[in-house]
Formats: sequence, structure tokens, C-alpha cells
Amino acid sequence: MTVFCDVDGTLLDSSARHEQLLRDLLREGSIAWPDDAPEYLPYKADGHSTREWLETAGVKRPAAEKVAAVWQARIELPEYLATDRPYPDAIPFLQALHRLKVRVILLSARQDEAALRMTLQHWELLSLVDELLVVPPRCAADEKAAILRVRAVGGDVMIGDTEADMTAADLAGIRCLVLDRGFRSRRYWRQRGVASLENLRAVYVAITAPDKKE
Repeated sequence: MTVFCDVDGTLLDSSARHEQLLRDLLREGSIAWPDDAPEYLPYKADGHSTREWLETAGVKRPAAEKVAAVWQARIELPEYLATDRPYPDAIPFLQALHRLKVRVILLSARQDEAALRMTLQHWELLSLVDELLVVPPRCAADEKAAILRVRAVGGDVMIGDTEADMTAADLAGIRCLVLDRGFRSRRYWRQRGVASLENLRAVYVAITAPDKKE
């Protein structure tokens, strides 16, 4: 069995850099952080974009689009990547799969593969997996699906936290387990009729006892 596993929002908690970068951009533009706006990360986890949050916060469309574009361009700068941390259950999860002799392939949508490798090495995650494959963020679902179609076989599993992961698995014809602690919330998945899992312990149980309810 091979487990294909997303990285951000699944193994790595990268939420801190997402909000810190936005705060920095608003500060650069002399725009006060709106205290009366919805919480940024939960709002995005419900399926909204950074631009939509900015507009909800009262930023006019042209300015919101500009800030969102700069946010996308800077999200993988080293100073922000340095804030990424593995979730507490990430290493135990990978170690448990290793003991079961389950092959683990990380399948991530990133702009900078070298930087991701450095982060994974720093947190001692890279040595616990068999391979790291990186696709460009644009068209991530199609790019991941193309890899899965070639590499995955019946019985393999995709683990992720966004609709791109689920779509890729569906296109490749393999099972997908989605988390609701990353960049999509439980409410988001529930509204789409998808049963989500709260942590990697629940994912492990679903993998090792697939006949049980997820």
C-alpha cells in the first residue's frame, strides 16, 4: 500500500505565515487590521479567498486584488516559511506507517521545492517518507491527479485537506481521506456532504481499519 500525503495543512501547520504575511502587507499599505472583520483563517477555511476577506474587511476591490496578488507572490519567502511547524501528530503518524511498511509519498503544491525540502529536513520529516513530489500551485488538482494516475494502484490512499486533494484522488480513482484542521473547515466539508477527519490519528485508524466508519 502507498499513502500519498499532502503537506501543508496535513503534516505542516503553515497557518502562521499565511496570517503574518497578510498583516505585514496591510501594514505596508498603511491599512489597519480590521478588528470587526471575520477571523481571517477560519474565514478562508470555510472556502473563501484572501481577496474576499479583504473586501469583507472594507478594502475596495482594486486594492484587495493587489494585496491578494502580492500575498500569493510572497507566501513562500524564507522569513515566512520559517514559521511553519509540523503538527504534533505528524511524526508519530509517519513513524506508525513506517512500522507497517506502508510506502509514503508526499505530494505537495509549492512554488519552491528546495525550500520545502529544507523545511521537511529541519523538522526530521523527510527521512520518514519514501519520496517527495512537488507540483505547481496553479492547477494543483490536475497536476496531482496526473501523478496519481501513473503512480497509484487500487488500495492506495490520498490524504489531504483541500478540494484539490479530493479532486485529484477522484480523478485517479483512489480513496481520499480529508482533514478539517488545515485549510478547509469541518463546516466546509459538511456543506459538501464529505465526512472529514480531525487529526492524523483518525486518519491512521481509517487506513488500518477501512471497514470502520471514518
